[in-house]
Amino acid sequence: MGMRKLIEVIGAIGTTYLGLPRKALVCDAGSGYGWSMRNKRSRRFHVLYNQILAEPVPDADRGTDLVLGKQGEDDFSDKLCTAKTWEQIRIKKPKVEWCRVVWFTQSVPRYAFITWLAVQNMLSTGDRTRSWGITQGCGLCGEWDETIDHLFFACPYSFTVWESLVRGFFGQRTNSDWTLTLNAIQRNRLNRLDSILIKMIFQTVIYYVWRERNTRRHQGKWTSTDQLRKVIDRSMKNRIVSLKYGPQHRNAGLLQRWFQLTG
Repeated sequence: MGMRKLIEVIGAIGTTYLGLPRKALVCDAGSGYGWSMRNKRSRRFHVLYNQILAEPVPDADRGTDLVLGKQGEDDFSDKLCTAKTWEQIRIKKPKVEWCRVVWFTQSVPRYAFITWLAVQNMLSTGDRTRSWGITQGCGLCGEWDETIDHLFFACPYSFTVWESLVRGFFGQRTNSDWTLTLNAIQRNRLNRLDSILIKMIFQTVIYYVWRERNTRRHQGKWTSTDQLRKVIDRSMKNRIVSLKYGPQHRNAGLLQRWFQLTG
């Protein structure tokens, strides 16, 4: 049994078979006279019965119960470790290649979240809302089929903003294809500063292009590509400065490098 929960061994029906409530405690299954459970001679749980009968019956004279936290398979401790507990309860999946493009130390949480949605094609773009009975084209250029691939960065508006900000990284090789761009960023061979900056600008552009798209759709206001580029540039500088004077002071060279790349 290995200190596992009884219900994990015999299932929900098994507890009824033993005559125990589903939420019964160990003390409910025993008394001063021994273990009190039904069907002790049943072949169905013969091994289980023997294991239980081999254990001493709970007795208050032996001291209070000790709460143990599961640290691993058949590994329990009286000290709680949240990291190890999380590893026990979470559903593990293979690591995706784009994880470092979305989650990294210098990212802005709300930018990273929108990027995470975009990478998984979970933003409510026109191709997705069509299945909900809502037809909408690209609010930035008028293209009738608004998809993630179009918005980032096949759309002339978003590509103009994107290209003007990453020219220092890609030069004439700046691509408007979403998949190729994502792959280029996650597999880049840039130096440390440039690698951080390209991921930061990628997330910042995605966030502000998405916000501009929603502002036009819901408020009827619009921003020119030049104005949006300046907004993104200012956001980048503000974030870099916060890193420079915060706990990530080792990134002080980011601001100087950003000026070099963007002029």
